[in-house]
Amino acid sequence: MAVSRTRKKKKNQNRTAPVWEGRTVYGPGEEAAAAGGPSRTNAAAGHRAAEADRRWFERNADASVRVREALPGEHDHRAFGSEPLAPNQKIAVVVVQAAPGRRTRIPYKVVTTPTAGAAISPQQLEEIRAEWERGDQTAPLTSKDGRVVDGLALMRALTSRG
Repeated sequence: MAVSRTRKKKKNQNRTAPVWEGRTVYGPGEEAAAAGGPSRTNAAAGHRAAEADRRWFERNADASVRVREALPGEHDHRAFGSEPLAPNQKIAVVVVQAAPGRRTRIPYKVVTTPTAGAAISPQQLEEIRAEWERGDQTAPLTSKDGRVVDGLALMRALTSRG
C-alpha cells in the first residue's frame, strides 16, 4: 500500500535533528542530561559562543574556519578524557562554517598556557589552524549508542538538504 504525501509529510515533521554537545551526538528522544550532557549553563555559554561566531563570520565573510578559545562552560573537559583540565589548560575550538549561517563548533585540542589567567595566544591559535588545515579535518563524534561518526560529513549532509 502506498503512503500518501500528506502522511509522509506529517511523519517527517516529527523528526528532529541531532543535538551537538561537545563531541557527542544525541539523537531524537535521547536525554542528554541523563547521560551527563548539557546543562543550562553549558547551553547559555553555547548561545553566547554561537552569537560571537556569527558576528565574527559576518566580519570575515570569506572565511570558512575560525579557531578560538572555548568560552567558560562552553565545552566540558570530558571531550578529552575523564580528568579535569589544569587551571592553565584551555580548550581550543575550531568553528567550521559549512554554509552561511550553518556552523559547527568542535572542541579540537587542549592547549597549555604559561599561567592560569593567560589566554591562548594568537600564535598558538594560528598553529592550531594550520594543524587543522593539514589534517584530515574530520570530527569524530560518538553517538549515545557508542558508534563513531564523522561529524563534519554529517553536518554537511544535513545542511545540503535545506
